[in-house]
Amino acid sequence: MVVLDEALRRYRNGRFTDDNVVRCTGLSKRAWRELIKLKAVRTVTENRGRGHVRLCDATVFKRAAVIGVLNRAGFSLAVSGHIAYSLPFHNLLYEICDPWAILLQRSAGLDPQTGLPPRVKRPKADWFTADRPAEAEPESDWLVKIYERRFVGAIYSAKEGPTIFGDLRKDGASFVAWCPLRRRAYPMGRVIDAFIRQLPPTTVEAVAEWENPTKWTKELKDLGYEYEKHDEDHDPLCIAAEASIRSPLFTTTINVTLPIRKALRRYLGIEPAEPLSESESK
Repeated sequence: MVVLDEALRRYRNGRFTDDNVVRCTGLSKRAWRELIKLKAVRTVTENRGRGHVRLCDATVFKRAAVIGVLNRAGFSLAVSGHIAYSLPFHNLLYEICDPWAILLQRSAGLDPQTGLPPRVKRPKADWFTADRPAEAEPESDWLVKIYERRFVGAIYSAKEGPTIFGDLRKDGASFVAWCPLRRRAYPMGRVIDAFIRQLPPTTVEAVAEWENPTKWTKELKDLGYEYEKHDEDHDPLCIAAEASIRSPLFTTTINVTLPIRKALRRYLGIEPAEPLSESESK
């Protein structure tokens, strides 16, 4: 308990080193440096040299976990970064996949002895307990699903179909986001829905962020990411996407919630961190 409390206090600071990212997300040092070079992730500090440590925030830390699992599924770092950033409502996912949201009463004051808010008596999910390994949870986990090696969709619940938010081009070497979204899918999974009902209105607004093209097209453009508008029923790409969803010959499914939980568990010391390769440890 004492060790976990100390890790939670560190987590509250919202600053993660390169080593934190590499040891917790499964990305190699080389891959992490390449993502920074590509501007697929943004660090808080860029200080270099002796005594200086480069840092990122919790959002980038969690996005790195998603990028890592997409990269391991066979996508390039550039494409993985674009898909992860374009995943609709990802800010909401990061808000909820969080040990402070699960374990602590965030609205309460800090205990002067622990420096933390009180623990919740019954966490809504057992994602951060030591006696249960991190496992896939079909009722809660969000999935990225690729149809016919082309159309990229998000599935928020086993009961709902996908929301297509982009397509792969040049034989998978590039990704183009569809902005704004054509439709919204509900529900968002058992645990996620339970949290949404208790979040303040300002946080719930994050659900609609992707439907605001003014905000997102600016951010996508700043990152150098490609996007196009495909939100009409008669749009040829929308028609092709719907056809591929109805009777796909080939699909790839990637759980993007589980790697976030695993990365957080490693950071908190609940699970062992990813070992560095011999070449990276030097």
